[in-house]
Amino acid sequence: MNIAVVAPSLIMSFLCGSIPSGYLIVKKFKEIDIRVTGSGNIGSTNVRRAAGKKLSAITQAMDVAKGLLPVLISMIIFKSFDVDMEKSYFIALNAFFAILGHDYTPFLNFNGGKGVNTTLGAFLAIEPISVFSGLVVYFALRPVTSIVSIRSMALGAVIAVVTFLKGAPQGSVIFTALAAVLIIWRHKENIKRLVKGHEK
Repeated sequence: MNIAVVAPSLIMSFLCGSIPSGYLIVKKFKEIDIRVTGSGNIGSTNVRRAAGKKLSAITQAMDVAKGLLPVLISMIIFKSFDVDMEKSYFIALNAFFAILGHDYTPFLNFNGGKGVNTTLGAFLAIEPISVFSGLVVYFALRPVTSIVSIRSMALGAVIAVVTFLKGAPQGSVIFTALAAVLIIWRHKENIKRLVKGHEK
């Protein structure tokens, strides 16, 4: 492994994912600290509750972009430098680091969002069929349940399962699975509320 290439790429992906979009947008336009409003999460769902649909849509677009951009850059890096790592591992690892950056941003004391939109962006260019399948399930579940956390966890799981079933490269299979597990882990408080019947 060429550490001189891989390490800077992963750091770039992590820092790009770390940009706390929801926090910055709500702070700028509403002068509200999203971390002490609603669920306290910086993602688009809580932004919608605290600041409305428009700012939520902007947050969502930015969260998707900060997953997609580092992956596109990592593809360029792979073509331009001697990476000495199997392509699917290198690209998917960068995708996962972007998600980690969103979930554990150093700009907010390593407490970020739940990674759903950033996961969509991170794997959009790698496994578009899986991402589309996850979105289909997410919206198909809307008439069944209004609880966003359930649909979000289902989305992550579907992306991982479809990636596996369609015989994607091993790197994609491993890191979509890890991303799905991370989404579920970041929803652990939601799961507790679901068990108690308090989740909305």
